[in-house]
Amino acid sequence: MKKSVLFLINGLGIEKSGSYSIAIDQCMPKLSRVKETSFFTTAVIDSLEYRSAYEQFFLGNTYKKELKFIREKILGETLSSNPVYQRFYQDVTSSPTSKLHVFLEPSNERIVEEVNDLVKILTLDEKKQVYLHLLVSQQTINEYQKLIEIVNYIKYHLDTRITVGFMLGKELISDDVSKEQMDSIRKLFFFCSAERWSDTEKKLTSLRDENVRPCLMPGFCTTNSCTIQDGDVILFFNTKRTTYDKFIYIIEENKEWAFKTTESKLPFYSMIQLDTKYQIPCFAPSIDYENSLSNLLEKANKKALIITSEANMSLVNFLANGLVYENNPRIQFMRNDLDFFSNLSNVQSVIEHPEYELIIFDYHMDTSKTINDLKEQLQRIDVVLGNIASVCENKHSLLITSLYGLKKEMPLAPYNPEMVTLNYERQIPIFFFDYSYPRTKYALSGGETNDILFTALRFIWDNNELYSLVHEKGLVNNFIKIFKGN
Repeated sequence: MKKSVLFLINGLGIEKSGSYSIAIDQCMPKLSRVKETSFFTTAVIDSLEYRSAYEQFFLGNTYKKELKFIREKILGETLSSNPVYQRFYQDVTSSPTSKLHVFLEPSNERIVEEVNDLVKILTLDEKKQVYLHLLVSQQTINEYQKLIEIVNYIKYHLDTRITVGFMLGKELISDDVSKEQMDSIRKLFFFCSAERWSDTEKKLTSLRDENVRPCLMPGFCTTNSCTIQDGDVILFFNTKRTTYDKFIYIIEENKEWAFKTTESKLPFYSMIQLDTKYQIPCFAPSIDYENSLSNLLEKANKKALIITSEANMSLVNFLANGLVYENNPRIQFMRNDLDFFSNLSNVQSVIEHPEYELIIFDYHMDTSKTINDLKEQLQRIDVVLGNIASVCENKHSLLITSLYGLKKEMPLAPYNPEMVTLNYERQIPIFFFDYSYPRTKYALSGGETNDILFTALRFIWDNNELYSLVHEKGLVNNFIKIFKGN
């Protein structure tokens, strides 16, 4: 049985100008030899961290489907019969002086149309104050220009009854909220005590110049009077299951202190069910992502084995199942262990296991120590890669790539504290090796990381609806490539 094997060295990318070179070919001689006989291309990716990269890998760009779901299934004809919406409507309209606070991640400018539609459906009094607060989740400095375009579009296409209130980085608050973080955010939320920038483009540009990542953006106000007050209503206008627990925690922990009462009313709602420990009523439980790995495996009648760290298994399972927590028998997990897979017979027993047709090896470049430590780790990974290539040679399809490129300042060695910067932002390599695809007849095109997963599935499942990076040379296929946009 032919298998499809994906070997991910996450964090690895194409070195940018000015990056310290760790000489990948010297550290990873087996990868270097595979490169000599493989197809090669690159992909552009913005992610600098695991979650967003893996979400793109498993689900692709989901925004169009999510907006369509919100427009048709939530804001459409069924809204009038939605009991949660009825409660939300009563809370919003019960007091003429209360405000509606809408929290939104600005990932796409078109979301403003759905926000406007909600306000129109509510048929609010013209004096009703509605504030749109932007939680910025973009990871890299490179994304500021696109973020500026999105924010400008939102500001100038908002319904006249809606005002942009405050903006802050979604990851600004750490898991263990410090006193300084608590004080800063509660002052912003309850008193608008923060910098005020009506010219958001100027502020975002200054943050970019200061090298502050968008997701860590300090909070600032764009207008006055956008404070959260007793009796207001909070709506998370989310397009997918996500978590806002850090923000909910700060609001819940400080509302009695801010309102000077233990009898405050501050109801929370969300569009899609949140991934949260709090009881937040939602308009819809979830979205069915038809092209999730679990759904595709079901259609193909195939099974996958994902080899990753124990710490990441829950997240990978959540994403692979289309943002749903479930134990799917078609997706099994195994803990990655460099020592175990350094043994060729162990690698062979895993890849040749008759139960799985798709095998994903998920490794991460560990940048927690020094450059020398990183080189030693890559040498160990290279041994595993050599074993995988040996098992796959003349038998299975092998894709070697990464899902995100890191950017990190690190010391050279324990005995040499000189700091250098590794910069693999934006561009990742894709190597493809399969004896049944001769270079004279086939070519490898660039694409998105979700296309890498689709390509791996195409090797074991003949489904023309899935785009493949590997294509036959010729006029017809070039047209397909142009249509795809890669």
